[in-house]
Amino acid sequence: MMATLFNLDLITARLMDSARQRAGELARRGVTPALALLSVGADEPSRLYISRKVENCRDAGIHVDAHDLPPTIGQAALLEHIARLNADPLYHGVMVQLPLPPHLDARAICRAIAVHKDVDGLHPYNIMALHDATPGIIACTVRGIAHILARVHPDLAGLKVTIIGRGELVGLPAALLLGGRSVHGNADVTVVHSRSRNIADSTRQADIVIAAAGVPGMLTPGMLRPGATVIGVGMTWHDGRMTGDLSADMAMHDGWITPPAESFGGMTRMMLLHNTLDVAATNV
Repeated sequence: MMATLFNLDLITARLMDSARQRAGELARRGVTPALALLSVGADEPSRLYISRKVENCRDAGIHVDAHDLPPTIGQAALLEHIARLNADPLYHGVMVQLPLPPHLDARAICRAIAVHKDVDGLHPYNIMALHDATPGIIACTVRGIAHILARVHPDLAGLKVTIIGRGELVGLPAALLLGGRSVHGNADVTVVHSRSRNIADSTRQADIVIAAAGVPGMLTPGMLRPGATVIGVGMTWHDGRMTGDLSADMAMHDGWITPPAESFGGMTRMMLLHNTLDVAATNV
């Protein structure tokens, strides 16, 4: 048997069409969705991500301002910058491109963004709300995962989900959402990580496996049960190219999978657009 691939290009294209329609409807009602995107001393991968986010926003009809701040900016100055954007009625969303330089406290920076403008979904309030029946703003990558899973698993109740990776960008919020009380949840979730003794023991029992470890090719067909759905989101930047967590031979797995060599970044960016549009819609 061969894997059935999710067509990420088609899914993202449809999400972009939907974003354009939503932005157009808001514009006709006198609202211009707007995003402030901050970066600090962005490295090459971050500059690439930022340029794609800016391009996608403009394509959708969302006003976007990219604030490229110097790498020497201090914590207090950055917090002041965020406070000004929080108070600026022009912007519906504010986000900071991660990672930040090591002298800055990324957690404090994420907490400083106003909850209602946190379109990246990384404020602790929005993270913890993922467990509720009605989540707040869902972290972009996790919203993308939920969107894809709904195509083949419209009801996750009682399904076994193994998440590889416990990071605050994907692993933690994904566990809270998929194991929570909302329409995206009610699954039995197991989280494994780099210090787990035998990851394959968990993945072989799972109906759904989400790979968010950032370890190239670490998930192989032999670690899965037949028919399991696999979502690969972990990517590693190496020698000028991105490499995913799914092994190249994952195409031999009998089940739905995301393409092993394809980045999940397009889905993440589409959900950034829709999070921004959700916030803007509350201003109508």
